[in-house]
Amino acid sequence: MKTTPSHPKPPRAAPFDSETLLRESGLRVTRAAQTVLELIEHSSQPLTHEEVAAAYTATAGEAPDRVTVYRVLDRLVEAGLCDRRVGADRVNRFSRHVEAESGNTFECDQCHKVLALPSDPELPKVMGRLGRALRKQGIDTRHTALTLHGTCGDCAR
Repeated sequence: MKTTPSHPKPPRAAPFDSETLLRESGLRVTRAAQTVLELIEHSSQPLTHEEVAAAYTATAGEAPDRVTVYRVLDRLVEAGLCDRRVGADRVNRFSRHVEAESGNTFECDQCHKVLALPSDPELPKVMGRLGRALRKQGIDTRHTALTLHGTCGDCAR
């Protein structure tokens, strides 16, 4: 009897649980916090405060308090659940936190999507040389991360 090799199915991603994420991050679980976190999680690109407020209105059926949205976004950033990036246009955009193994990211200048860069064995050496050069100038860095800017494949089409 011939058997066909079975290919295990990849594990299904667990459904997004904003309540647990907020609680585990030490944040209060409120309707506003859950809604904003879910909007950011399911967005394909970073959102401005105004875009978060508009999406909140569309989702909840009522306009949120603008100050509440600002405060929730600040708390999510402080807790490491989302990232805040300031674009060349000086507008804050919020997206889910990108965990890059290398610690480095790519940001599309058009849609502001953020992607993790792959690890490169030469990069730590380059960053170390840069850090040493800065220390010679009296500059002490606490954290180094590289962000490349350009146009993503979707926007280039």
